[in-house]
This record gives sequence, C-alpha cells and structure tokens, in this order.
Amino acid sequence: MSFVHIDQIGEVSLERANKVLAVVPGGIWKAVHGALERAGETAKTRAGQFAAAEYTINKGDFMKNVSMKSRITGDSGGAVSMTLSYAGNVLPLLTFNTRFSRGGLLQTQVKRHGVTETLQHVFAERVFGPIAAFERLGTSRFPVEQKYGPSASHMLENEAVIEQMDKTVREAFDKRIEAEINRVLNGWGGKS
Repeated sequence: MSFVHIDQIGEVSLERANKVLAVVPGGIWKAVHGALERAGETAKTRAGQFAAAEYTINKGDFMKNVSMKSRITGDSGGAVSMTLSYAGNVLPLLTFNTRFSRGGLLQTQVKRHGVTETLQHVFAERVFGPIAAFERLGTSRFPVEQKYGPSASHMLENEAVIEQMDKTVREAFDKRIEAEINRVLNGWGGKS
C-alpha cells in the first residue's frame, strides 16, 4: 500500500474561509472538508495520467489495477490534512512496453526514461491463462515463474508522481474552496 500525505493545504484560502465562516457553527470544517473531497477525487482521476507519464503503462491499465481511498483529518486548532492511499497487485510484465519474437527474444522497458532491456531466459507464452512472460526455474519445462513489473501503488511512490499529485490537490482545493464557502453560507447540501 502506498500513501500520499498532504499538509498545509491552501493557507491563504483557509484564512479567507476562517474569516467568512467564523459565525457559522461548523462551517469552516464543512467547507474545507467539501473542498478536500473534491481535490481528492481530482487527484484519484489524474493518478493514472501521472503514472503513465513516468512508466510505460497506459492510463486505463493502471486505473483497472489500483484501488484508491482518501482520508481527511482535522483538529480543533484548524489543522487539516488529507491522506490518499493506494493499493494494487503487481502488474504482469507484458502490461508495460514489452516486445517478444517467435525466436524467444523478449525486450522490455518499464520506466519511460529507462532503457530497453533484453531478458535472456524469459519467454512469452500462454501457460496458465493469457499470454505472459515466464522464466524456467530449472532445466526442465516446469516449474516456471511469471515475471511482473511494479504494482500500481509502487508507481505512485515515484517522486515525480508524488509531486504532481500534491500540486493537483493544492490547485483543486484552491479552485473549489470558494464554491464550498458559498454552499455553506447559502445552506446548500451537507448536514446541518
């Protein structure tokens, strides 16, 4: 499981929310929580795009293989933070930029800025289901071991991906906080 933890979100926006909603009981928490929920949803949606920019996987394959949750916490002092957690299984090596020939040559590139490597003792074949990359564990035909690339949650631990996620959450929060302040002031939605 991988975590992205974001602190001190939108300090200028929070000051404004504190001033405007000071007279509304629980209003600040409602507005900040609503804005953070939207920011978390935006980050979840864009996670596949950020991972695909660093790894040779398409966004759809990434999104199919990851589960994401967001958790918002706050205290009486007004500190608010959000934690995005990601979990997923390792992905088959053929999910990434992998080519194989009939002669048994298998070449793969997992990171976009990495090099293409030739795997000498690995072959692509339909053994237990769909075509996958396998390596024999001995001199006989079986047993074989399937080869995998990183999991979706490991891809999200990449520094460049974390930076993009952090930036996305902060921008989405700053855009959304005004609408949430208006929702609280007008009594629209949410629990009273």
